[in-house]
Amino acid sequence: MSQMTTGFAGRVMREFGYRVVAGSNSELVDGFADSRQVTPGALWVAFRGESVDGNDYVEAALGNGAAAVICEREAEGEWPGRTIIVAPDSRVALSQLGEAWLRHCEPRVVGITGTVGKTTAKELTAAVLSGSFPVHRSKENFNSLEGLPLALVTLREEHAVAVLELAMDRPGEIGELCELTRPEIGVVLNIGLTHAEKLGSIEAIAAEKLALPRWLAPTGTAVLNADDPRVIGVRDELRCEAISFGLSEDADLRASGIEPEGLDGTRFVVTFEGRRIAARSPLPGAHTLPAALSALAVAAALGMDMDTAVEALNSARYEGRMTRRAGHNGSTLLDDRYNSSPASLEGALKMLGLVQGRRLALLGTMAELGPAAETKHCRLGKVAAANCDVLAATGDPCRVLIESAQRSGLVGARWFADRDEAATWMREQLQPGDTLLLKASRSQAFEEILPLLGAQS
Repeated sequence: MSQMTTGFAGRVMREFGYRVVAGSNSELVDGFADSRQVTPGALWVAFRGESVDGNDYVEAALGNGAAAVICEREAEGEWPGRTIIVAPDSRVALSQLGEAWLRHCEPRVVGITGTVGKTTAKELTAAVLSGSFPVHRSKENFNSLEGLPLALVTLREEHAVAVLELAMDRPGEIGELCELTRPEIGVVLNIGLTHAEKLGSIEAIAAEKLALPRWLAPTGTAVLNADDPRVIGVRDELRCEAISFGLSEDADLRASGIEPEGLDGTRFVVTFEGRRIAARSPLPGAHTLPAALSALAVAAALGMDMDTAVEALNSARYEGRMTRRAGHNGSTLLDDRYNSSPASLEGALKMLGLVQGRRLALLGTMAELGPAAETKHCRLGKVAAANCDVLAATGDPCRVLIESAQRSGLVGARWFADRDEAATWMREQLQPGDTLLLKASRSQAFEEILPLLGAQS
């Protein structure tokens, strides 16, 4: 058994006392919580949400080919060959299954957290480690108590390392994810204000993020950003070893001699244990280097030779959120529309500033900033003015951003109450050779306006 099977899932769930209708034994090819995304042979889990109850879609998931489902009620109809698991709480059952499979496979676990850059760091870390280990990584942004166990469905017995992204939006979640995944190595990239609405303060956010290195056993290794005072400040409290990374002279693994290559990447020199090695990250801009440096630090913690790790980084390719697409009227889109926080928006705007030709940006509101929202939007208006020629934004908090950009001299800045109106106006501005940045929080569904701005329009 190299991959999780329906038989393994059924056996584990029976041990927890759940009702299991066993089907034929087959490998589970993936894990989903959206019945519309289910592929044949996958595991599907019914989550009960605030507005949608996944238990209403059990039959839809089975109809789309799910080999196994975890739900909170009996499935209607006959589903021969399928494994149906009925539990009082699907979330708890999935977590128990994911933990059991992780213990069965026994990979060395790398947990990555931070306010911004988790997915990027996860992908680069997996790319670097793949030069020496069979590596599993959590897919997309499957990083929560619901998503991470689903990402473990595709873990295989031969994977020596699992690189997992740990996120939170409430107190205690990082600790729960640590108990589930038991990381050997814990990476903290940065600490910022995202989730302030739910956690209340930067201090509360820091306490939550730093729960990861504080959880690590004495045999573990913390990988800490030396350039973030809140992150590196935890080092002396830890019971495990630590490797720091960053631009600081005090960093154990340090970058210097930084040479941007526009949107194609960034060259730099990495210094570690007295050696200097020329390196290249596929990510543009110095602000993206923490992802590359943390990947190299994880490689060192796992015993990889630094020359081998740097060689793997140099050959890495990353198609992440800052994806280049063909835009309307001969323009180029920089598609970074999944998430927006003060740090990630500032980085994206500065990346846009590296581009030749006219630079345009269409921005949405940064979510979950709490009382700091107005101040943060105001400051980023100044950053936008320094890096954009044309700017549009939508959402009430972004009105402050636009006013700030205008005061900073950006006359081509406009605010729109309606997202679609903003996209229509921006489409009219696009000229051959222009570069347009799309950046917003996920809740604003900028994917819905992408066809209007893409080349096909």
